[in-house]
Amino acid sequence: MFKPALAAVLVASCCSVYADDIEHISIYANRTATAQQDVLASVTVLEHDDIVARQASDLPALLAQLPGINLSRDGGRGQTSGVYIRGGNVGHTLVLIDGVRSGSATLGYKSLAMLPLELIQRIEVVRGPRAAWYGSDALAGVIAITTRRSNAVELNVNIGSYGQAGTDLSVSQHVEQLTLRASAGVSRADGFNVRKELDSDSDGYKQKFIKVAADYQTELGLWTAQADVNSGYYEFDTSYGNEDAADTFNRTYLLGWQQQLGRWQHQAQLSRNLDSEASYGPDSRSPFITARDEFNYQAQTSLSTSLTLLAGVNWYQEKVDRSSTPYEKTSRINRALFTGLHYQLNALKLEAALRRDLINQYGGQNTWQLAAGYQLTEQWLLRASRGTAFKTPSFNELYYPGYANPALKPQESVSDEIALRFVEQDFSAQLAWFDRDVTNLIQGVERAENVLLATISGVEFSVQQQWQQFSSNLAYTWLDTENKSSGLKLERRPKNTLNWRGSIVEDKWSAFVTVDYQSSTYQGMYASVANLGGFTLWGIGADYQLTPALTLRAKLENLFDKNYQTSAGYTTAGANVGISLRYSPG
Repeated sequence: MFKPALAAVLVASCCSVYADDIEHISIYANRTATAQQDVLASVTVLEHDDIVARQASDLPALLAQLPGINLSRDGGRGQTSGVYIRGGNVGHTLVLIDGVRSGSATLGYKSLAMLPLELIQRIEVVRGPRAAWYGSDALAGVIAITTRRSNAVELNVNIGSYGQAGTDLSVSQHVEQLTLRASAGVSRADGFNVRKELDSDSDGYKQKFIKVAADYQTELGLWTAQADVNSGYYEFDTSYGNEDAADTFNRTYLLGWQQQLGRWQHQAQLSRNLDSEASYGPDSRSPFITARDEFNYQAQTSLSTSLTLLAGVNWYQEKVDRSSTPYEKTSRINRALFTGLHYQLNALKLEAALRRDLINQYGGQNTWQLAAGYQLTEQWLLRASRGTAFKTPSFNELYYPGYANPALKPQESVSDEIALRFVEQDFSAQLAWFDRDVTNLIQGVERAENVLLATISGVEFSVQQQWQQFSSNLAYTWLDTENKSSGLKLERRPKNTLNWRGSIVEDKWSAFVTVDYQSSTYQGMYASVANLGGFTLWGIGADYQLTPALTLRAKLENLFDKNYQTSAGYTTAGANVGISLRYSPG
């Protein structure tokens, strides 16, 4: 049965989420609101208070603190960052922003380096395939982001090392059935020189964003409209050509609707996403502008007290609107049907999902997901799952001159997971084993090629503990990857990763310590250094409530000024300080 408290929640990939009203709820794992401990998948949810408390410098740095995620950086904040979930490629993760499929059609993925952390209200990370619900790209996992939905006035200002400075403001207004919200912000940094052997300048960034949204409740349902605009500029160093700066411009527009009609809950969303990036130098400029129009509809009902059905349709068209080089083809359309069942009887839980995608370039793709869980005791849950996934090649991989390979096949995978979870009031832990076989994996430097087979397996262990005012979060991942054609490891995937965060919360202040460890990584046969050494980074931070409305926060990252790299040849930030002030009158 549907709970009335969820009637105001625009869930799954159809509408945005009222994250302030729910705690520890997974929205995207099964396209419906489900208590996190009841989801038969590995899910991490960060609400706004969690995000703020961690004081991460940017979104990639925040994600790198979570289980099963590795990060490679081509410099500092603003420069290209690669996020790898459970050993998958960067493009093996689907990024949803307010339920909208996001990313560049030419690159084949969403660049997260220039997505403002200040704009984010909630993050949900689903580790493991979700193509049976979302189609292409959800091969290794899903990162679902909900943008700011503040119910009060909030003003933030921050300064830090390397010339970092920024400010953002969120406001809202309620008028009977109408709710209006707006957020805006700017930030910048001088940065540091990310490749000293190429030039002597610092590589910084500038950014500004604005979001406006309206929700209107009527007898015909809850309607929402939203517009986001995010523009930026960043500098970089590269040995290819003389272009060393880029402008970015991203816009998203959406209309959403949801309504409860009898036993059926209906949701629909229409969206348009434009992704633009133009790199340039003294004598050249290379613009790439892609657009994606998308429509989602889903309906859900309870067939019995034990059985729930969800079904829907998904349509989207991707276009290369403008590029510095001509592409043989500039658009494609994806149409899909999906359905899923959830069954629960006493201690047994069963889930199944099936999706059929029709891509005008490749024809039909079928994906499925099966999961079973058994509640051994009130605290212990044993679960197992298997699922298939695929990713269509990007426009660059298929048509970019000099690199393209029109004969590329979609990447496909079969994934298994077995996990044991323990949950009680102040303590939770999970041990998960996962295994994935990827066929037709796309690799290559000079030309994109399908690799016959790549294998990825690993173990995740995570523990969250609360004892009075103390808390501790530990995440460890062991990863083993192999390109079966060459016998080499997959690039930039460390075998061992460990993240720990300990904190104390008192009446008016709190403090934390972080430790992040990563073992050595293989960088590839064409990298300047084939293997990078492992490293351990320490960080500390604190906040103090000056008044009920005013909070001061400070952090020190890379406490011992460790000299390390996650991408061969690219310098990373040394010891650096950040200070922020938050004003929220309630």
